[in-house]
Amino acid sequence: MIKLTGKKFKQMHKSDLSIFLELSDIPTTSFHENRVSDYIKNKLTEFEIDFKEDEWGNIEAFIKGQKKEEVVFISHMDHPGFEIIEKLDENLYKARTLGGLPKLSDVENTKIKIYDKFSENKGYLKPFNEPSSNDSRYKSSNRWLNNEFVSVEVELKELNFPVPVVFDLPKPKISNDQIITPVADDLAGCALILEMLRSLKASQNNYSIRGIFSRAEEVGLYGARLIAKSGRINKDSIIVSIETSSELPGAISGSGPIIRTGDITTTFDNSGEIILLSSVKQLVDQDKEFLFQRQLMNLGGCEATAFSAFGYKVTGISLPLINWHNANPEGKVEPERISITDYQNALNIMIGVGSLDIVNNNDYYKTLIHIPADAERLRLS
Repeated sequence: MIKLTGKKFKQMHKSDLSIFLELSDIPTTSFHENRVSDYIKNKLTEFEIDFKEDEWGNIEAFIKGQKKEEVVFISHMDHPGFEIIEKLDENLYKARTLGGLPKLSDVENTKIKIYDKFSENKGYLKPFNEPSSNDSRYKSSNRWLNNEFVSVEVELKELNFPVPVVFDLPKPKISNDQIITPVADDLAGCALILEMLRSLKASQNNYSIRGIFSRAEEVGLYGARLIAKSGRINKDSIIVSIETSSELPGAISGSGPIIRTGDITTTFDNSGEIILLSSVKQLVDQDKEFLFQRQLMNLGGCEATAFSAFGYKVTGISLPLINWHNANPEGKVEPERISITDYQNALNIMIGVGSLDIVNNNDYYKTLIHIPADAERLRLS
């Protein structure tokens, strides 16, 4: 059903998880991704992988393949958070929300930290007791914080607004098959792309591979939309969103990464999905117990949709996420959790794309396209 000729598939890759554990300990939120960006650029330089940073701060890394066909893997460097925009009183500031945040995060005396390039200060969230925006985004959610603004109590000397604020959560740790971390969404995706690029750099790949690390996804897919609008990626390229997404029935943490067939906005493209499924087939042929899932993840959007809007063919891989956006089922703030099994298997699917011959529709569906002689029995005489 799938044409897999050429070089033999390599032994499965096993990550030591060090990149993700380091990366997910770095504070980040929309518009304030500088620390994560610096880490990624330093790693790409260390791995001797060509990259460039565009005028918006998005990072693109490149591995040239033997064929012109290209697969583009994209993740985002931000996570929901806040930014201080105004001083209200001594040690009290007004902050704007950035992305979906836990419903009770401003009434639980939640610990936060404020960061710049070199330093961090710790404080607490408080409710902002003034009329909020009339924007319906802040009034209609049963899951997320329904306020556009919060108050931040913190002792600071001088500020140049806006100033980023994130939850002050414990450092990443491993517990059985789980990684418990302040930020999985989407620094897990960034770590996976870094590890994939490092592995494929030493391979002879048919596909050209591009890795994108975008900005400000949580507030409206801004970085991805700007890249897609620029048209600098060939419209024949396949865009693969690498994300974490909240668990759903049929999309359970620890049961394997998800081949994502769509998100809350749109369904994705079969021409991209069959590339990922071809990589999965190689892995299943090697290990019959290899775990993966296939699901439409419709609780949130992802960067594949941003590219789809501009006419690109898209697909995705998602890691089922526990405590999405740091919200536990009661709406309180907790670390996010992903499965090590899901992470490792997603990495192997991504690396496996490098060992594929170019996948096309006729080869993938060969057994369906060929009509057996027995079908002649249907002919009306």
